[in-house]
Amino acid sequence: MAKIIFFNHYHRGDLLTHKEFIRQIKTELDGVEYEYMHFNHPKLTRDLDVPLTGDPTNLDPKTPFYQEEEALYINTWIGCHWDIFSQCGGINMDSLMGQWSRIFQIVNECFGTNLAINPNRDYYLPKIDFNRFDISHIDDYLEKNKDAKKILICNGAPKSGQSFASNMKEFLEPLALENTDTHFICTEKFSTVVDNILFTEDIILDKEAVEKRAPWEDRALNNCDLQEISYLSENCNAIVGKNSGPYVFCETYNNYTNPNKKFLSFNVSWGIGKATTETMSHNMHNFMKCEYKIIPVEGPHKGDLNLLTSDDIANINTALDTLVKSL
Repeated sequence: MAKIIFFNHYHRGDLLTHKEFIRQIKTELDGVEYEYMHFNHPKLTRDLDVPLTGDPTNLDPKTPFYQEEEALYINTWIGCHWDIFSQCGGINMDSLMGQWSRIFQIVNECFGTNLAINPNRDYYLPKIDFNRFDISHIDDYLEKNKDAKKILICNGAPKSGQSFASNMKEFLEPLALENTDTHFICTEKFSTVVDNILFTEDIILDKEAVEKRAPWEDRALNNCDLQEISYLSENCNAIVGKNSGPYVFCETYNNYTNPNKKFLSFNVSWGIGKATTETMSHNMHNFMKCEYKIIPVEGPHKGDLNLLTSDDIANINTALDTLVKSL
């Protein structure tokens, strides 16, 4: 067996959260050829230096492994290890370490290696080599706005009901008008005349969004600026989000280990006293140096997050105002 082929049928966040586990395999296992198969933009796995060779249409998304004479296929989707996913409460470092411990065991059996999970959880926080992407326009913005306080707002609607759907315009416009020395940089655009509400797409100007696609990319979203958003987040004072894709790309090693960084996360709580749907921050607080605050949101009817309760609205406004005043 001389090849490992990673595959994933799902979304962008899935391709980020396990990158450091793949890097460990590549570092400790020599003489092996590597490939990746997924449906997303090739930029998302570019800095792994693993060629994207197609999509996994012909592979079962629920099957963890395939073994052939010359190749081991590894499914990197946490959902195919449902027992671990359920026991650990979803996607978080507990479930990821459980998943990859199982994967390492299979790799050891196939290649005679001694891969082992690093007990230091921060070892697996995602790292992105930003030199592999066009960040020049972001640097231009940062250079011209050195004195402005900057908050990245991941304001898009989460795909799986992790938080409320609003683009947060109703919360941000009054706040921005009261704090003109702060730039509120949003990942989802909305109409506004407030000068210090900015949008990532206008800062990033992603030239690679129009690059020619390979044949297997027909199902991929061609416009992908998540690595650039991540770079911008590492140069902001604070990050606000709702566990959406852009927010996950801000949950990096550099941000989590920065004592000057502040996170504010709005997430579902299915009732008073019940846990929110946090992901990468779960059980990570002993390893995080940033300030990380979670604000539960409920919605009026057991999580109807198209509508917010008066308590939700008050809590969101208070949390945002407190964050801005703390910068």
